[in-house]
Amino acid sequence: MRAAVGGGVIVGVLLSVGLLLWEQGPSDTRVQKTVLTTIQEEAPASFLVTGTLDVRVTVRIDSAQYLTPSWITYLLRQTQPSALPLLQGGSQTQVRVPGTVSYGFDVRALDPSMIAVEENGRVGVTLPSLSVHSVEPDLARLEVRSQASGWIRVLPSDMPEAVRTRALGAVKGAFREQVERRLDSATQPRVNTARALQAMLRPALEAAGMEAPQFRIRVGDELVLQPDG
Repeated sequence: MRAAVGGGVIVGVLLSVGLLLWEQGPSDTRVQKTVLTTIQEEAPASFLVTGTLDVRVTVRIDSAQYLTPSWITYLLRQTQPSALPLLQGGSQTQVRVPGTVSYGFDVRALDPSMIAVEENGRVGVTLPSLSVHSVEPDLARLEVRSQASGWIRVLPSDMPEAVRTRALGAVKGAFREQVERRLDSATQPRVNTARALQAMLRPALEAAGMEAPQFRIRVGDELVLQPDG
């Protein structure tokens, strides 16, 4: 009888301890592991995309070595025959194209020291700085302009190979440079990243035993975000 009572007391104590531990939530180590695992699973290629930006760039190519009069003449014959008398050999030419650039951060730069449960119960996460992931020009909307014409819609396949290679290389470089400047200064990409991370981590932390997890997310070195909800 006493053994049964003693056993019941032990079971009761163990249940109480277990309930107390559950109410306290997961340990810092478990939170760190849950955050890292969740982010890594969402980024199998080691880069987590957290947003996109629509961009339009214009680049100038000055070399007559690439922009031959015969090519400009061909374009004008196809689109604006009336402009042919205005043609000047070796004219300066611009290329304009819209596109989409995706951004995010390299998950390999994230380690446990950047994740912690703070005194107020918030999960603090410090993310690496944002960077460009991919550049996707909308080549179907590419336009070319020379001193002899206005803007002309051109398919890349209509461009001489040397022109196409030089122009598209310059366009992609301009996309990347423009977005990198915006990522360094604009608030919205950081906000988008914080919201994306919050939506990703909340279900995983709830499954790990954290009730209604709240977050304080630092993106880069300058901005601290505490998303609502």
